[in-house]
Amino acid sequence: MLKNTKLRIAICSALLASAAPALAYDFNVSDTDLTVGGYIKLTGIFDSDGTINAPYNGDLYSVYSTPIDGSPNAESSDFRMTARESRIFLKSSTATDYGKLTSHFEGDFFADIDNDGPTWSNSHGFRIRHAYFKMENGAHSLLAGQTWTNFMDFAGSMPSLDFASDPGSSFVRQPQVRYQYNIAKGQYASVSFENPTLGLTKAGPFTQVNAGSSSEDLMPDIVAKYFYANKHVTVSPRAVVRRFELDGNDTFGYGLALNSSLKFGDGHKAVLGLMYGDGIGRYAGLGFNAGAGIDNLGDIDTLKFSSINGGVIFSLKKDLRLAVGAGYSEQDEDGFENGILTEHANKTAFSWHTNLFWNITSDVEYAIGVRSGEVENMGTREGDMTRFQTYLKYTF
Repeated sequence: MLKNTKLRIAICSALLASAAPALAYDFNVSDTDLTVGGYIKLTGIFDSDGTINAPYNGDLYSVYSTPIDGSPNAESSDFRMTARESRIFLKSSTATDYGKLTSHFEGDFFADIDNDGPTWSNSHGFRIRHAYFKMENGAHSLLAGQTWTNFMDFAGSMPSLDFASDPGSSFVRQPQVRYQYNIAKGQYASVSFENPTLGLTKAGPFTQVNAGSSSEDLMPDIVAKYFYANKHVTVSPRAVVRRFELDGNDTFGYGLALNSSLKFGDGHKAVLGLMYGDGIGRYAGLGFNAGAGIDNLGDIDTLKFSSINGGVIFSLKKDLRLAVGAGYSEQDEDGFENGILTEHANKTAFSWHTNLFWNITSDVEYAIGVRSGEVENMGTREGDMTRFQTYLKYTF
């Protein structure tokens, strides 16, 4: 009872103290170090020559959802503001006989539901982003729970104003078990067994992928990763193996990725990302690519995908950065010719962006930028739009 009371007091104290200008609040409960933190973020969005209402009601711009010319939103423009990306986290660290046990729980209000619309309270649903624990013992660590897929690499990726980025940027967060071995300073290898799912096959009323009438997930996705970093360079090759079972037929798919970064000059950084797969599907980014489907003969087959993206982050001043980047992806036409992909499925996607980040103080950041996207579907119809975006963020 006393232990529970101490925990309640500590958590309440942390929440009250988080109003002060600090990057996080640390406290201790029964030999466990706890940290509470997060941020409040106000985002302004203006869409020109086209707007979107999905995913996440359009608050996140996936280039693959760019409206096709002639569709209802293709000529629209729209301005709105939201604070739904604001988040809070709780971290813990405990010394045990088996090593250091850490945990991370984090959530935001980006659930794709509206508890109330913009007419009144602008309420949004809370969702779990991360919920995992990790045991570290020497060079070995074991993680269990929900977090970013092992297939992602942040060191070789461009920063963005929201969760989305240019085509070919992996974006998956899911339950998994991951083992990591730290080879040396700045160098590790890891393997993970992650939650399997086919992925998106429809977007609104349009079917993108003929996935048959039944889909089963019978084994986890397996991801292997190597990471190397020194003062100037990072390199990270990754691979994923997936199993698909549709209408009683099964096959395997795979995905490969390589990201790298190079620091140069006075704080500048260049990044490059390459991706290819036959069945890579949802690991390729926020696209409508399931990875596999049923062809005209009733057989299961995988879908090929390739992409390249990158850019440069310039350090203009100690507290001012300018990012310029672009990305291109392509889905193989064989899937369309064989009847797996419909005319609504994405064939190519391209976008470019430029963002300016200003750290006003150590815990207040302002950013402004623009991203323009173009798509072509398998029916050779095209679409494009431009999003201007800005935000003000307070980190506590």
